[in-house]
Amino acid sequence: MRLRLSFFLLLLAASAAFVAPLGAHTEVWQRSPDRGLEYGGTVDSIQISFFATVQSSKISLADGNGVAIEVGPTTLERGDRVAVAEFPALTEAGPYIVTHTELAPDGDIQTDAYQFFFDPDSDNEMVSLVDISEGPNWVLLGIISGVVLILAGLFWPGRSERRASAT
Repeated sequence: MRLRLSFFLLLLAASAAFVAPLGAHTEVWQRSPDRGLEYGGTVDSIQISFFATVQSSKISLADGNGVAIEVGPTTLERGDRVAVAEFPALTEAGPYIVTHTELAPDGDIQTDAYQFFFDPDSDNEMVSLVDISEGPNWVLLGIISGVVLILAGLFWPGRSERRASAT
């Protein structure tokens, strides 16, 4: 019974490593500028990062009146996980609306829109999602650690000797 439970937990942990990226599709991880926040300084690009890679992305920008602002082509950076669109630096204070559409490698298409605010006097400046260091993948490290602990418990030297002597 205990061996079956351990095997089930091992199988569950191993499958989680493959299921998590599949479920993410084109889910947004971070935005810069971010939804609902006010920014100052130089705002001359939109950067959107995703949990998984995307096949393509299209980003557009409009002012608060819905008038389109010309942006350059959307490019993919950091292993196709960050979409970037550049434009001339904003000068007019007010709300701006970002619309983006992504195509995942499996054909899933997702469109979203959000608003941010620009105020040249604001101290909140944009953070580059392309230049930041991602650091370790803590979820993957946690899954691997769990699998190692389960395997260590199953195959620990002397474990079978203790069970045999207890019977």
